Amino acid sequence: MTITVTNNQNDNIDISVISFSGGERHVQLGNIDSLAATSLNVTARINSATGIMDLLLVVNALRHRFGTEVAIDVTIPYLPYARQDRVCAAGQAFSLEVFAAVLATMPVRSITTWDCHSTVGIELTGAINVMPEKIIASSPALVEVLTADNSVLICPDEGAKARCEAIKTELNISDSVQCYKKRDPSTGKVLCTEVNIDSLAGKTAIITDDICDGGYTFIKIAEQLKAKGADKVILYVTHGIFSKGLDVFDGLIDEIYTTDSFEREATDPRINQIKFA
Repeated sequence: MTITVTNNQNDNIDISVISFSGGERHVQLGNIDSLAATSLNVTARINSATGIMDLLLVVNALRHRFGTEVAIDVTIPYLPYARQDRVCAAGQAFSLEVFAAVLATMPVRSITTWDCHSTVGIELTGAINVMPEKIIASSPALVEVLTADNSVLICPDEGAKARCEAIKTELNISDSVQCYKKRDPSTGKVLCTEVNIDSLAGKTAIITDDICDGGYTFIKIAEQLKAKGADKVILYVTHGIFSKGLDVFDGLIDEIYTTDSFEREATDPRINQIKFA
């Protein structure tokens, strides 16, 4: 988890965070006496519930220091709980609804997120959503791959169809393939996948989606893409969690493009990190 704060002159405000022995979090802003601001930008890369609390404390500390006249704009690249956008089974919480209510307590001018998992997240939080085609456009290397004559855009499931169509239209991509998958609603486990094309001989197949967690869906799709003759398989995801590591893609996915919404050292040569801001 990383939280950064800059003022309207792009000066950084130092932040230190500690945990008390009782588990409570504590935030201290540094170098604030020498800084003035008419607006503040907060970027919070959150990957835990603790990170959510830290963000709330940072915004509160900024308000106490700079007052209500200073506008605070918050960017949360990966929106936590965006995937929990409904109650799937009896007895479950509507987690995104709870998180949105928490965000609503922050006295800020705006919240921005990148490539939100569903429109429900935007509706509940009121966040500005940076669309995937804008993020892709910031990477000339990825644009070149997607628009090459032998490239085909792979849409991993029906839920990603609108997203893929927007990318296809924005970049004027002519060739695309729709995939299908079925999940167990109680566990979220993928039961089966299907790639709806007979042959990909001589093609570079680019799978695109908003999130890669463990990667099982993309592994099963890549297996079929390779079996159908694809020369190369590339994965673009805005948010690369990669909870199972990258070795699970060995022999199947040749290159990976992802943003810096999750911080990591790019030690794997397949990783191309898009530093989007």
